Amino acid sequence: MSPIRPLAALAACFAVSFPAAADDSQIPMHAERFVRALQQQRFDDAAAMFKPGEMQARKATSAQLQRIATRIGGFPTMRNALSLPDGATLKFALPSDARRFLQSNRFHQVAYTTTAVDGQPVFYVLALDGGVAPQRVLWVEVHLPTPDAASRQRAGQALADLLR
Repeated sequence: MSPIRPLAALAACFAVSFPAAADDSQIPMHAERFVRALQQQRFDDAAAMFKPGEMQARKATSAQLQRIATRIGGFPTMRNALSLPDGATLKFALPSDARRFLQSNRFHQVAYTTTAVDGQPVFYVLALDGGVAPQRVLWVEVHLPTPDAASRQRAGQALADLLR
């Protein structure tokens, strides 16, 4: 018996036993699928793409995405952004317990820019699980630039409306 056969069998066992790690090249595809759901106002579908968590319910996430669409908006014209704006922003994260993912998981972030319903700029940052495929959405951040007092007031009011 050839020594190659047992090695091939052993390699096949390892390949079946351990799930494949995420392929970084798939991240844009998963991010775009989530953005497309937002753009088409399929909030239930977008909520289903989130990684399950103790404090996060699918219906609540869907409702929050709909509130963001109504109050902040800009989903239909989202486009990739190379970076976030310089300067201060007010930030809102969905789900609110997103910080629990920072310590243990590898994740990828993709930034988008658009214009809010009030004509001001808004940035969305999507964090995807860097673990086993398919990559789940860990959190979405809404960044409202606040370069001046009027912008800070606008951003503060928009975020207060989201938290009601």
